[in-house]
Formats: sequence, structure tokens, C-alpha cells
Amino acid sequence: MIVITASNSPLKIAICLAHFHPVVGGAERKMQQLAERWTRCGHRSFVLTRAMSELPAREMLGDVEINRVIRARQLGPLFGATFISSLAAHLLRRSREFDVMVAGQLPWEAVATGIVSRMLRKPAVAFAASTGPQGDVRQLMNAKASRLLGALVRRNSRFVALSGQGHEELRRLGCRDETIVRSTNGVDLERFQPADNDCADRSRTVLYLSRLVPAKNPQLLLRAWKYVNREGQYRLLIAGDGPLAGGLRQLAHQESLQNVEFLGHVSDVAAAHRQASVFVLPSPSEGCSNALLEAMAGGLCPLATRVPGNIDVIRDGINGLLFDHDDEQQLATALSRALTDESMRARLSATARDHVIQHHDLDKIAASYVDLFLQLRAPKETGEPPACGYPA
Repeated sequence: MIVITASNSPLKIAICLAHFHPVVGGAERKMQQLAERWTRCGHRSFVLTRAMSELPAREMLGDVEINRVIRARQLGPLFGATFISSLAAHLLRRSREFDVMVAGQLPWEAVATGIVSRMLRKPAVAFAASTGPQGDVRQLMNAKASRLLGALVRRNSRFVALSGQGHEELRRLGCRDETIVRSTNGVDLERFQPADNDCADRSRTVLYLSRLVPAKNPQLLLRAWKYVNREGQYRLLIAGDGPLAGGLRQLAHQESLQNVEFLGHVSDVAAAHRQASVFVLPSPSEGCSNALLEAMAGGLCPLATRVPGNIDVIRDGINGLLFDHDDEQQLATALSRALTDESMRARLSATARDHVIQHHDLDKIAASYVDLFLQLRAPKETGEPPACGYPA
């Protein structure tokens, strides 16, 4: 439990992210959860995100203020330029309302915070939310005017790397080692807990819970399911939505796959966990997957691709099973082992949750960012800010 200490000088944090509630992805969920924790500690967080015609420009999500005000033109290179200029303008307009800026991901948010940080002499912290071929750094380096954009990004005060690969990619971008902070994603351990019992339905059920997009590679799981469930004794839940949804349903029908249920978007992730005993993450690249960590905290046996990010979390045969992202036979073998060997599944599930408890407690991670922000806050600020403490 977070202990709140009153103070006259709370932090004021501006969170910048292209999408936010109700658009949900790993970066969005992470920033929402962090903002909620910072608010509980007595700090103030507000979000600047893209305007959406069907949603109000300003909305409160609990105690977190959401401002849907960033406007960008969907016309090739103009998108980045208009996004950056719009976000920078709003930050400058509200400069008296924050002590520190947080860019939830690199490509465009961190360019804007880098520009404004230098102009206002206020600190900015940028997160490398994803890695690999489609990751934050690669998108930035592949963009037009990448050298200029990279120079602007490097004006941020600190960069958060969520994995070893993330750290190395930031170095390749030209970020100095002393500006790179190694951290990780956190899990709400009270919300995500193992189910009370391992009933027969749970023990034979596998869960995929992520966006249905090429970057998450859900097709591999369906191809592997063909080998695993020939006799129809197991059940596969596909939770999530995205552009691949129709094609995946068609593939399941064409291959006559048995017991595949498409749940669509799931708002109660913890409830979805309680329906299964095995979790699969087949993506070819990851930063530090919130979905994977939450499933581990929820007591599921995790199966994940052998890629940077995942291998920072999963030790093969110790707290989960790893497989190659392009090998459906490896995944089928891992699924068969997890579904048929109950003692192994129980052991991996228990050690997976223990790992999350030790290394991914969301409250402690949120507090560590507060410590970082306090170190960076302008020297002219006075007074002791609220502290997040933990009972002995």
C-alpha cells in the first residue's frame, strides 16, 4: 500500500502520448497506471493526447486529466511535423502547469518534449516503449530528416530503457550512457492474482490477449493450434481486436480449428486470465510486455517468443517456456508440454508470479520514477514533495 506524506510542493507531471484512454495498448495502459499511482502520492498528472472527434477534448479518468488536443494531418511526412508542432505548442501554452514532461514513446512525442525541454529549461523523460524492427528507435531512424529528429530527441533529459535491447538501441541513437535509465514495466499485484482454483476448464484453456495486428503475430498461434488440438480436447481464447480479426477468423474456419473463441476487446483483463491456465505471446519483437507480466502475475504459465524483451523476463524452463517466433512446431511442442504436464505447468506458473512480485511491483516502480523526477526538477523549486513510502 502507498503511504502518502503531505507536502506543499507536489510534482506536476505532463504526460505526452499519441493515444490514451479509451485507446488501449501497452504504452497507454502503462502510462495510465503510473499516472494513477503518482496521483495517489499527492502529485498531479495530466495527459496530452490526440484529438478524437467522437470524444470530449477534456475528460477526467479518475483523478487524471485527459486533454485530447494534439492535432495532426494524416498526409505522409506532414503527420509527424503537425503532431510535433501541435504538441509543442500545447506544452508551451501550459508551461506553468508542469515541472517535468514525460514522453510515453519516442518517435514524435519525444521530439516535441526535447524541443520544449530546451526552450523552457524543464526536464523531460522519454520512454523507449518498444524495440526491434517496428520499435521506437527504428521508426525514428527510418523517418525523413532522421538526423535532425534524432538530435531533437537527444535533448530530453533522460531516456528509459525497458530491456537490454532497448538500452543498446538508445545508445545507437546517440544517447549518452549517463542519460539512459534501465527500468521495467510494473504490475498491479492486487488486481492480478491467481485464480482460487484450477478447474478442468481452466487447465485445458490457452489465452492470447493482445492486439490483432501483424506486430503481435497471432497467426503463428493458430497455425500451431492445428497440431495441438487435433482431438478437440483443448480450448483457445483469442482476446483482442485489430485489423487481422477477420482474417484470423477466416483462417480458423479454413483450417477447421476446434474450440477457438474470439472474444474481441476485453476490458477486464484479470477476468480473462481466470478462464485459462496457459498464456501465449507470439510476437517477433517486444520491449517489456505488460500483457506478459500481467499474465504471469495472474498465475498463468507463460509461453513467449525467444526475443529481446521477453528473454529479460522469461528463463526457459524456470518461469516459462520460450519458442522461436517463426516456428509453429516449436510453439506447438511448448503448448503440448504446458497443457499435458500439470506439475510442470504449476511450477512454471508459481515461479512466474514470484518473479513479477520481486521485480515488477507497479507501486515500487512508480515511486522510482518519482525519485527520478525529483532529481531532475529545476533547482529553483523549493519545499519537500510528497513521498511514496512502503510499510516495513
